[in-house]
Amino acid sequence: MTSTKVSRPPTIEPAESPILRELSTVRNRLRHLFDEPFAKLLPEPLGVEALSSAFGWMPLVEASETPKEYLITAELPGLKLEDVSVEAEGDIITIRGKKEEEKKTEEKRYHLWERSYGSFQRTFTLPLPIVADDIHAEMKNGVLSVHVPKSAEAKSNARKIAISEKK
Repeated sequence: MTSTKVSRPPTIEPAESPILRELSTVRNRLRHLFDEPFAKLLPEPLGVEALSSAFGWMPLVEASETPKEYLITAELPGLKLEDVSVEAEGDIITIRGKKEEEKKTEEKRYHLWERSYGSFQRTFTLPLPIVADDIHAEMKNGVLSVHVPKSAEAKSNARKIAISEKK
């Protein structure tokens, strides 16, 4: 009898609602439309950046893992602790926040407006099992880190499968 080790690494996947999926499809179609010959002809406010900012902003996120934990980091420049919340429910981690727009004044005339503002929500489905009671988050220099410890079961989920010879 021969043994082989079978292991499929767990993944941390952003949960996506049907509405966000549809908006993403529309955004990609618009991006493709303007990326093809017209992007160079249009002034910047009408280009892809303006269209993508019309859909709000989503912080850039990395999801990784070590043998001990899953780690979700999000870039949240300009946000304070009170602007951000992290929730855990079962195998789902949700990061929410709001970035307030500067007050525009009559005296100020903008030549370029690339910064994004508004509310955001990022939701991630984690592979189970995790230690929900030990999840913790910290923010430093505009980067939020959410640490999700793996349970002992998750740390040793790879198992050997015996292969028998078929007669």
